[in-house]
Amino acid sequence: MTSEVPLLIVTLPGRTISVLREEVELARAGGADVAEVRLDRMVPSDRAALATLFPAALPLMATLRSRAEGGEGPDDPDARRTELEAASALPFLWLDLEEARDGPMAAAVADHGHSIVVLSSHLPEGTSPDELFRRVRAAPPPGALRKVVLRATVTELFDAILPTLRTGALGSTVLLTTGPSGALLRAGAMRLRYPFVFAGLPVRPGTSFSPAVEPSQVPVDRLRWYFEGSDAVPLFGLVGRPISHSQSPYLHSRWMRAERRRGLYIALEIESEAELVDSIEPLIAEGVRGLNITHPWKAAALACATRIGRGAERCGVANCLTFRDAEIEAENTDLSAILRRLEELHRDGRWDGRELAVVGSGGAAAATLAAARETGAAGHVLARSPEATRSVAERFGATPLTADELRPFDLVVHATAVGRAGAGTLAVPLAPLVARGGRVLDWVYLADEPHVRDAALAAGAVYEDGWRLLAYQAAASFGIWWGAEPSPEEVDRTIEEGPCAA
Repeated sequence: MTSEVPLLIVTLPGRTISVLREEVELARAGGADVAEVRLDRMVPSDRAALATLFPAALPLMATLRSRAEGGEGPDDPDARRTELEAASALPFLWLDLEEARDGPMAAAVADHGHSIVVLSSHLPEGTSPDELFRRVRAAPPPGALRKVVLRATVTELFDAILPTLRTGALGSTVLLTTGPSGALLRAGAMRLRYPFVFAGLPVRPGTSFSPAVEPSQVPVDRLRWYFEGSDAVPLFGLVGRPISHSQSPYLHSRWMRAERRRGLYIALEIESEAELVDSIEPLIAEGVRGLNITHPWKAAALACATRIGRGAERCGVANCLTFRDAEIEAENTDLSAILRRLEELHRDGRWDGRELAVVGSGGAAAATLAAARETGAAGHVLARSPEATRSVAERFGATPLTADELRPFDLVVHATAVGRAGAGTLAVPLAPLVARGGRVLDWVYLADEPHVRDAALAAGAVYEDGWRLLAYQAAASFGIWWGAEPSPEEVDRTIEEGPCAA
């Protein structure tokens, strides 16, 4: 890393003056240097009262993002000019202008000297590399900075964007990506000597997601913590598809702070097995020291490994990769998580330990059946197709179930993606598997659709979502990477407080 931390500009999601004031204070407390006010998102009456935002706890940037470039503001240059001139008359230290619509204003605003002008272009997906770099290499008007934004995959970032950025030929232009690669490029802003980078608000107390306007924006307090470290500060991440629901960045970031471990954990959506395989070496070169792997790339992750741990070997898939001493070490912390939970349920008298049923045939199902075998419990499995059911049963010495020959179990573990947005409903019947008074343990947490919960409760069973399992597997991954898991007290507090998407 360099010795100079980029200015951290937090985009505020607020739509009213009162909310924006609160968000400015939250951004300041999180380590922001500048707060961006999105004029296009504000309700009209509050936009007319912009002057009441001042004085503010941070320098402010005014942005009027057009619909054409992904915002909610006007596209017509004359309508935009009226609003932007009104904003430029206020003490905004920064003014973000769109090059395609507001370009003629840039020189005039820069001339009067009280605002820093950023000339922005949000390019459409599919823009060619030649066109992209023609844009970023064009000199901005005197006194202005240029910002170019493009959605890019991780492969596109590594193959086309980073090699050019490292030439240092961009001058006063900042190139940002959104989508799958956005968080990774923001993490590299310091090495790239960017003058500024955009971030999200810190996670609010009592919640676990940042209310970022752009999903690839990293919470500002996490970026500040990362940037103010040394060259040895590690980077970690989660890869899968989809990953927008994931609580792993929250858990690892929380525990790094609690344990005084300086690092950064980000989420990266990987679009194919080939992209995962091809990205490993570039990610290591970017300072990534460990990855969690979620659906659907756990089998591909195992194939990348040069050293396979006990859990990964037993499950046949990996959810944790560690890059150390030129080795790629694979482990499966899902196994340690479900083992821990099964032992707790048995110890507390909520499961007799004799048998369980698993719904699913993927990575979570594999970990559960491996755990059943390890504890001496008889595993039974039901999957979408008879072929998948027989295959996973044979791998783990379990009994395959058929949809027309089901019986109730005191413990049923749901191990499919059902509950996630777009995953649909269960393809197999759950109710006949659930004993009245029994328990359904779900690997899915913060479900978008409560199909499994509703079926469990309707059958008279106790329902437990996957939050505890997630926390246990995350703590095990944390321990692999840092040499020690978070303290038991911190893990317990995290579980008790629970996740919250609000």
